[in-house]
Order: sequence, then C-alpha cells, then structure tokens
Amino acid sequence: MTAQWLRGPGLGDRPEKGKGEEVRWKKLGEPTWQVARSTSTDFPDPEKRGMPRWSLSRVRWKELEAGKEYVFQVGDSPEQRFRTAPLDMGEELIFAEGGDSDSTQAAEEMLTLACQKNPLFFSLGGDISYSDGKDVAREIRFWEMWHRVAQGTDGKLIPLVPGIGNHEVQGGYWQEGATFEDMKKKAPFFFALFGGLYQRDEPIGMDFGNYLSLLLLDTGHITPMERQTKWLEKNLAARKSVPWVFVSWHIACYPSARTWNAQPMSGYARSEWIPLIEKSDATAVFNHHDHDMQRVESEGKGGRKVMVLGNGSIGVEPREARCAESIPLRKAYAQENYINVIKLKKETVEVVTLSRMGRELDRLELKKRAAR
Repeated sequence: MTAQWLRGPGLGDRPEKGKGEEVRWKKLGEPTWQVARSTSTDFPDPEKRGMPRWSLSRVRWKELEAGKEYVFQVGDSPEQRFRTAPLDMGEELIFAEGGDSDSTQAAEEMLTLACQKNPLFFSLGGDISYSDGKDVAREIRFWEMWHRVAQGTDGKLIPLVPGIGNHEVQGGYWQEGATFEDMKKKAPFFFALFGGLYQRDEPIGMDFGNYLSLLLLDTGHITPMERQTKWLEKNLAARKSVPWVFVSWHIACYPSARTWNAQPMSGYARSEWIPLIEKSDATAVFNHHDHDMQRVESEGKGGRKVMVLGNGSIGVEPREARCAESIPLRKAYAQENYINVIKLKKETVEVVTLSRMGRELDRLELKKRAAR
C-alpha cells in the first residue's frame, strides 16, 4: 500500500530537505505503533519558472497482512485507516470503476457515490484531472477533491488504481521516435504520482489473491498499442485459472460520441485486442473517452462475444451518441454521468451502473466461464 500527500501553498509546510515526516502506523487493534518516515520530492510545476512550489510526500508499506485493516497518522494529523486486499475473495467482493473525471461537481457526486458503496478500490481509467500534464493547479484541485470523497461509510480510505488517458499527457499521444523516458516527461504528474506502478514500457497486471486480475493497457498515450499486443496475449493466457479478469484501457474501441474510425486507436483495439480477449476467459472490458454510458457486446470474431463497458463519464459533460456502427452492438446507453459498481461472487459477477443521485442506468450479470 502507498499513501501520498502534497505539501506547499495551501497544503501545509513542505518538509525540510532530506527529512521526511514521521508516520506512525499499526495493524488495527495492536497496542504498539511502528514508525516510518516519508520520502519527499518536488512535485512538477511545468508552467512555473523558478523554485518548485509543492512537494509530494510518500510512504510505502510492504509485506502487510492480507485482508486486514491498518491505521496510520502523519505527524499530528488525524488518524486514517485502510484495508488490504484479502487473500481469498470470500462470499463477495466489490470494486468500483469509471473514467474521465475532472474535479467538477458531477465528479465529486459520482466519486462520493462510488466510495460510499465501500469498494475495495476504485479503478479510474484515464483522464483523471484534465491537467494535460501541465496545469498544476488543476491537478491539485482533483486530489483535493479525491481527499474529500475517497472514504467508505466507516471512514476507511478507498485506494485508487490509475489508468492513463490522453489528458494525462502533454499532446495527448505517443510521439514518433520518442522513448519511454521521453514520454514520461510529457506526463509529469502521472509519473510523479504513479511511477512506482508504471515502471516499465509495458501494461500493468494487478492480481488480487487468486480471484481477480486487472490488466491496464495504454491506448497510445505513452506506449504505442502495437507494442502491447503480445503482452496482452501472454497475460490473458497466464490468468486462465483466475475466475474474474477485467481488461481496461482509455479510448473506446466502440465509439459513441465519435465516428467508427475517427481515431486509429479504436480500430486497432477492435481488430487486435478484442479478438484476443474473446479467445480468452476474460470477464469483460472497460473503456472510456467518449463521455457517455454505453455497453456494447463485441462482434465475436475471436470465438465468443464479450461485454465492453464504457464510455467514460464520471464528471465531464455527457455527449450525444453519433456512431452508427456501434448502435447495433449496443445493449445499454444513456447520455449521463456514471460509475460502475462491480460485485464479485463465487459463480457470477454483477455490474450495476449508477448515475447521479444513485439512479440505476444498467444492470448486468455475467457467469464464470467453465474451466477448460
């Protein structure tokens, strides 16, 4: 588990250079506190010349016990709690998902709604703050909002699982000839915050015990899509024994607000990634970017059809659908803000899609595929 916080104008004094803040922590119920010290680095400020104004503090815990609650305290700030993922799923487990947030009133409402469902984590599939890798004030505004909303009904902090989208990157997309190190500099906030997860020029596979895996891909923002296809095939095959596998990326392969071939990334995902997922035992796909709620069923070119849940509208202004080719594949649609609440059980998974005020837009049940 990693905890991060910002210091600087409006956010408390920056720690003295070379000296971290004291962090007391323990497993809930234990009598004795342990002590760690945070590390601190300058937070990027691309549009400001001179001395960096903010710093990013971080503490990382390793070898925590699975399925346990921990309490920690930074300096004299209030105590806070988090829960580690269980080793076994138990009877059911909830996580939440969505994309395209910003720090709008709608985003605050939707993320609050998601966190009040007490998910193990929230998976945010890109276009997190809309800072475009350069607007530090907008970036900080999102994290101030996240700090307000990211708590369950019992006060536990809800961890964030980040994906990358075009609005994390200066220019939005990979540039011809650029190296991974070159492109990291184009997404300074994302890699300052999440570089510990995104360490290599490849997608991310996150495994929770033996029951859930998330495969997080990049639709050409830092890494070209072509470089990720073999990784996807290999990692889908490696997780045949995992009952629930979800694949997530940013740009919608079945567009709604855009035309069918408006962006080549959509066509590549349809022709190369979706057939691999159809051939696998993966449960479903999350994608985003088009700013409405659309659930489609894939075309089945890989041998079966899979549900593709999208298209990213946590806090942005919802758009009107206009893609004629996606309409025949559509199973649900709403020009609304939404979040997905995913409830895993032993044999089924339920996906409930909620709009503002908790209004239900869609409900889907998927069955576990028989072992092959």
